[in-house]
Amino acid sequence: MLNWIYRLSLLASLLIGTTVMAADLQIETLTTGDGAVAEAGMRASVHYEGRLENGEVFDASRPRGQAFSFTIGAGQVIRGWEQGVEGMKVGETRRLTIPPELGYGAAGAGGVIPPNATLVFEIELLDVSVPVTLGEATSEDLVKAREDGVIIIDIRREEEWQETGIIPGAEMVTAFDASGRVHPEFLDSFRSVVPGPDTPVMLYCRTGNRTTSLGNALIEQLGFSNVTHLS
Repeated sequence: MLNWIYRLSLLASLLIGTTVMAADLQIETLTTGDGAVAEAGMRASVHYEGRLENGEVFDASRPRGQAFSFTIGAGQVIRGWEQGVEGMKVGETRRLTIPPELGYGAAGAGGVIPPNATLVFEIELLDVSVPVTLGEATSEDLVKAREDGVIIIDIRREEEWQETGIIPGAEMVTAFDASGRVHPEFLDSFRSVVPGPDTPVMLYCRTGNRTTSLGNALIEQLGFSNVTHLS
């Protein structure tokens, strides 16, 4: 999903073809669903197409062949999406006509969405689930993780490894440079030791701050489902 969808709770089930107003948001149910209901705090997986009022498509998920997922109520998407997706059932398709106040306002977004634009989205709800969260681990958990074959990754820099030593058996994969930027070789190095997104991984750094931000990014942006860190 492109950046303009980010910063994308009310709504009951709607009859097909019915249009409802919620803070000037227009919601039309195009296809009813009979699956689980999307509620606040749940992770929703959707296909979507976004258009300007003149019909110009500015973004769509299907041509990319990848659904978009976000957590309802977490502030990850614009408010028009938050209000318009909550209450949908899996299998349902809605058309949302989103006023600027619930979209990108006077600023617009990315040179693609003009200022004060009304946006029209068709959204199909594919699935809902309880979102994966970053696990907290103790030193005792670390010992057990090593015994269980969990991949332990020390994300510190080389000078930190030299200063304090490393955990026996840990993979050394530097995640951030000294200025706090993501190391340019991190992702390739990480993927070389972690076979897939379901592989159990435990992250380690000196204070836990870096592993918190990295762990959440692995879960939310790359779809990893079993990540813990030493807190």
